[in-house]
Amino acid sequence: MAQMENWTLSSPWNCQHKLELMKAELAYLEGDFATAVKCYDCAVATADKHHFVHEKALALERAGIFYMENRQHATASSFFERACDCYGRWEAHSKAAHVKSYL
Repeated sequence: MAQMENWTLSSPWNCQHKLELMKAELAYLEGDFATAVKCYDCAVATADKHHFVHEKALALERAGIFYMENRQHATASSFFERACDCYGRWEAHSKAAHVKSYL
């Protein structure tokens, strides 16, 4: 995490969304769900802002898994649908099909 923080300082447009996703996953593992939600949302928004469609898809997928595991199925489905759309735009059709299996 420390290395990603250093990279984010020198190249925020390229690394901020990755760092936010890492923070979200760590917060989730530690049981800090409020921070996890905030960081997943930030990862998605930052990846979108800088046109990293594949990394936006990953952040959406991981957020969907987070919500699914926390029994928020309607929210999870929304995130999975958005992830499928991003994977499809990136031409990762097999990955999109994999994510659809969560729906």
